[in-house]
Amino acid sequence: MRIKDLIARIPYLRLHSVQTDCDGPALRIRLPFREEMQNHVGTLHAGALFTVAETAAGAAAYGIIPGGKAYVLLKSSTVRYLRRASSEVVAEARVKTRSARRALQEFMESRRSDVRVQVTVLDREDEKVLEGMFHYALRPGGVETEAGPHGRKAG
Repeated sequence: MRIKDLIARIPYLRLHSVQTDCDGPALRIRLPFREEMQNHVGTLHAGALFTVAETAAGAAAYGIIPGGKAYVLLKSSTVRYLRRASSEVVAEARVKTRSARRALQEFMESRRSDVRVQVTVLDREDEKVLEGMFHYALRPGGVETEAGPHGRKAG
């Protein structure tokens, strides 16, 4: 499943109107600047910035296991807010090649693995507004399998 299609299936993300620019190892997720996403001082709310960062990180982690055969579950995150954002922002997520290979190998051997994803969120002037590290669990199941919630067969 393409990342764009996966994002479209997540009801929470429709509230934010996040959009993806591409599929691949380096993902870019855009968050338009809208009144509904602003805080009390007229800039993007910290929660909205976190959402676009986590969406990019989760999408990057999703791409590690072929065929969408793993649930991607956030275990922890660390973010640093660097400046206010008063324009559309773009989150860029990357998984180091060695980390992706290790996570895939562990998943294929034991049906579970963990991976860390680095994210940077940039404003329209390409200034960093957020940096983060997201730690995910990759577990059996997924959106393209017959498994329902919690990895059980649907039906």
